[in-house]
Amino acid sequence: MRLTVNGLGNLRHFIGARVGDEHIAQLRALAEASGFTHGEIIRRVLLTAEIPSARARQEIQDLLRIQREQNRLGGLLKKALTEREEVAELRRTLVEVERNAAELRRVLAQLVRSR
Repeated sequence: MRLTVNGLGNLRHFIGARVGDEHIAQLRALAEASGFTHGEIIRRVLLTAEIPSARARQEIQDLLRIQREQNRLGGLLKKALTEREEVAELRRTLVEVERNAAELRRVLAQLVRSR
């Protein structure tokens, strides 16, 4: 990096962001441990941190949604079994469980293929 007399080189942009106390504490600890300025630490993090893609985040949200649905269906199945529901109701719940499991397998296979 080319530095000028004021030490800022080609750093023309300023970014302000609100952070919490824990962020400031972490930043100060990193600055103290490394000897770098707060700005240098932030610049280095921006260049090295792995940020998940929107697609990856959506895939995770899909998996969480399917998991919630699976939990809901499991609760319904448990309720149906303990309350001795009709066989038709049990079959409908099992069909939903199977459909949800198939969707989970599909999303997981897609996730594995995209890696």
